[in-house]
Amino acid sequence: MTGPSGLRPVFMRAIADVGVFSLLINVLLLVVPLYLLQVYDRVLPSSSVETLVYLSAMAVLTLAVLGLLDAIRAVYTQRVAATLDQKLGASTFAVSLGAKRAGGLSPLRDLASVCAFIRSRGVAVLFDLPFAPVFLALLYLIHPVLFWVTVAGAALLLLLVVANQLAIGRNDALSAERSALASQAEHAFARNAETLQAMGMVENAARVWGRHVAAALTLHDRSSSANAIFSGASRALRMMLQLAILGAGAWLVLKGQMTAGMIFASSLVSSRALQPLDQLIGAWRQIADARRAWKRLETALAARPAEARKLILPEPAGAISVQDVFFLAPNAQPGTEPILKRLNFQIGAGEALAIVGPSGAGKSTLARLLVGAARPTGGAVRIDGADLRTWDENQLGKRVGYLAQEVELFPGSIAQNVARFDPDADDAAIIEAARRAEAHELILAQRDGYQTLIGPSDRMLSGGERQRIGLARAFYGNPRILVLDEPSTHLDGTGEAALEAALAAAKAAGITMVVITHRPSIAASCDRVMLLRGGAIEAFGPSREVLRHSVVGKGLPAQPNTVVTGSFATTIRARHSHFGS
Repeated sequence: MTGPSGLRPVFMRAIADVGVFSLLINVLLLVVPLYLLQVYDRVLPSSSVETLVYLSAMAVLTLAVLGLLDAIRAVYTQRVAATLDQKLGASTFAVSLGAKRAGGLSPLRDLASVCAFIRSRGVAVLFDLPFAPVFLALLYLIHPVLFWVTVAGAALLLLLVVANQLAIGRNDALSAERSALASQAEHAFARNAETLQAMGMVENAARVWGRHVAAALTLHDRSSSANAIFSGASRALRMMLQLAILGAGAWLVLKGQMTAGMIFASSLVSSRALQPLDQLIGAWRQIADARRAWKRLETALAARPAEARKLILPEPAGAISVQDVFFLAPNAQPGTEPILKRLNFQIGAGEALAIVGPSGAGKSTLARLLVGAARPTGGAVRIDGADLRTWDENQLGKRVGYLAQEVELFPGSIAQNVARFDPDADDAAIIEAARRAEAHELILAQRDGYQTLIGPSDRMLSGGERQRIGLARAFYGNPRILVLDEPSTHLDGTGEAALEAALAAAKAAGITMVVITHRPSIAASCDRVMLLRGGAIEAFGPSREVLRHSVVGKGLPAQPNTVVTGSFATTIRARHSHFGS
């Protein structure tokens, strides 16, 4: 994956190439004032039709070349944008997935903003601007008076550029922040639309979202109004300057210091010198937005550590070792209680471990650490003795099945979701995974079977059906490790029976399993049970011993990696069929 610094040679080459095209374009722009100068000062006095035809043919040919160069420059910048998107796309996508962003715009959206600017005509303004002094120098050669009139106009336009930035800069930044908040609120509310409707929260949610949108629109309107005022002022100023150049030129002709042809030639040269400044005001917001997006993108990519190519290790057998693992929430304040506290345990290859405990004990966090979805603040998670961080993600990921507590299905067919969107997926492997998850008949009952299109918020599937399709995805590819977080949450009696059958088959196949559950029947079917409470291990050992001692124990003190008893017994007696809330 390439970072912004790795693209420096590409950018330097692109700047050089576009600079050459811009130089040729700006030189060829002189053809029109030169043509007028020759027509007024040579053709009209001599009444030479042949000279007029010759000059006109030369001018038309030059303008055709000018148009071709301008088109080539535009196509080239399009390709530069495509190269940037191609080089940074994968890295930016990984950053967007890997970071839980508290606010701001998505890195992918920032990359799109930068690429859109490169594709726009606004980038041409930046390349044309350095040639303004060349046209000013040409005016000085025609006459110093015309030069100073144009310089005065350029100074006034520059003041308008600065004033425009001061007027809109702050509002644009605040508007972007508010738009990001509105987007976050929209996504959060959309994910929980049924809850909003069921609890009569739709109007309140719309009001919260509307406040962010209204604030963003107000700030955007202020910026747009200010930008419109300054753009209008700059256009009016340019027209006044053109009149000033024509008037000054006429005065110099009357004084005998210029020819009549020079009046029109100098007017065009002056206009060309001022045009980039005028266009800069109109494109300023786009330039500023692209600059802010690039800085955010650089920061996001720089925060992602560069990873060297990892050695491909032997296929995992499935032994898991957790050594002194503790975990603090991201951006936790000093003194904050860890979510997980110095956990130490081992799971042999092919063993099944049930993790039980009350809500907030850190069970889901531990599951995420075991599959590499999160990294421990301290300590290490090892697979077959190798630290999880040393495994190649693609290699290990194909041998790990993970079912999160809230199952997310992605836009595509059921088959694609089961196959983890593997482009080389084998139909037989997809069906085998579905059968192992006891989901084959369920999938066939859908409208188009395995080719039924679904999405993250598809209401066509019940929670239990989504759970079983997610379980099939976890089984895909013959994983050596299965980590299931509350796999029975949305299942009915039939679904629970299918789940227990699937887990029994996985255990018989020698797959290492970690199951977070509140079902005694599932825990009893595992080799060992861990009771997690307050981020610490309160009980750990063979399932029969832990379950038996937990029910009749007297509250013995907890010891790591040993069978202990505790207040878990109260929960068993109170609920009979649940381990915790």
